[in-house]
Amino acid sequence: MKELSPPNLANFIIAGTEKAGTTSVFTYLSAHPSVCGSVVKETDFFRNSYTGNHQKDIDKYATFFERCTPISRIVMEASPGYLGSAEQVAIRIHELIPHTKLLFILRNPIDRLYSSFNFHIGKLNLDKNLSFEDYVSKCIAYDCGQKTPAELGIGEWYLKVISFGRYAHFLKYFYQQFPEHQIKVMFFENLNQDVAGFMYELCQFLEISPDPYKNYDFKKINVTYESKIKWLHKLAMFINARSEKVLRQRPKLKQHIVNLYKTINQEREGYDNIPPESYIRLAHYYEPSIDELRKLIGPHQLPWNLEIK
Repeated sequence: MKELSPPNLANFIIAGTEKAGTTSVFTYLSAHPSVCGSVVKETDFFRNSYTGNHQKDIDKYATFFERCTPISRIVMEASPGYLGSAEQVAIRIHELIPHTKLLFILRNPIDRLYSSFNFHIGKLNLDKNLSFEDYVSKCIAYDCGQKTPAELGIGEWYLKVISFGRYAHFLKYFYQQFPEHQIKVMFFENLNQDVAGFMYELCQFLEISPDPYKNYDFKKINVTYESKIKWLHKLAMFINARSEKVLRQRPKLKQHIVNLYKTINQEREGYDNIPPESYIRLAHYYEPSIDELRKLIGPHQLPWNLEIK
């Protein structure tokens, strides 16, 4: 595979979506000898740091890949927030690195929203007393322009999460900027069902050998769990964020620390099933966008169907 972008800039970006296995895939790829990952998984450069000054942006973006050498055929980052900011981000990525390849891992939008809700409850970003039904109501009220984040008492980003599941609306901006051969759409459900097969297909897209994954131990990363002691969890998240540049390059050490922390402060892993009423409500919400997605991605077969009972 020829070099797709200037030295020390990403030639591959995992650009979406949240709670769809992006951390796991980034971790698996980082273990490949032909791949070099950014010093932090989510640079969020094209959302938060892009200026439009070409040389300044090159210099700033390159700092995330300083450890990468010319022998790395794939230089990558993973910022799942890019998909939800596609209208601006797609243009910015194309301006700076027009030949980069892009991966979008999609997930049943109802499951993704519910997973995101529980994840952010666990990370203390949302009130633990907030029910999922009330959360959905608040998101829809914001989405329809009926109420502001201040009136709803929730940060704007968390209210936007529901809209991020309307994948076709956001993906279209990337298809407008990039040729189809640079875009890969895959599915979280397929990753869960056959992780080795998922990685083999991804290696084909990246034109690298899948051999390193023949005996690879695929561990799930960033699994949602509930903590026992909230103040300790806040401290742990703060330390994790500050140490990511060090621990990202030492995945075995990080996993050991995470496992140790969970033995001390994990209440339980996972969460209850989604309330049936919420599922039906969200199925109606997402149904039109699913039809748009089928038209947009053509031959891809969605591994999920939103049944409205």
